[in-house]
Amino acid sequence: MADLDDRVADLTFKARALAQAHPLTVTATAYREQMIVEERRTQPMPEFSEWAATAFLVGYCIRRVEEADCGLAPDTSSGSDALVPLGHDAVRFSDEVRAGRPAGARLLEQELVEALLDRVISTEIDKRVEHWKAQISKADWATFEQYIAWWVIHGYSLRAAEIERAA
Repeated sequence: MADLDDRVADLTFKARALAQAHPLTVTATAYREQMIVEERRTQPMPEFSEWAATAFLVGYCIRRVEEADCGLAPDTSSGSDALVPLGHDAVRFSDEVRAGRPAGARLLEQELVEALLDRVISTEIDKRVEHWKAQISKADWATFEQYIAWWVIHGYSLRAAEIERAA
């Protein structure tokens, strides 16, 4: 178990570091921007859209780090105007991840990927606790946790969909 925890800590660190380096492809950037514009329009608190954007980015970076850990050369040149099909693939892969299956091609062991996603989701949620958890109901907090989890998984899945479409 210590080995798994060490691997998760290492990969989490790498994903967060990568997130600081503008790691999105042109396509992923356009997709994320469109999604966040909609979040700004529909969310009751403006902070939600910023938190979603961050969660998406770190989720995307998890998949990039997973690729690097498996020795795959990062393809960051993918560019496409096919954002809608890419979005559909990302949603499909998100459903797969939530069902405990890999998003596209399996790269790392499923147990490691699940632990890595769980760690990042928990961290993204924990960063928001002090902001407003005490002000809302437990049911609303649970909804917020699901919201952040969805964005992390969606970012991860979008990168998997990009790679599948490029293949």
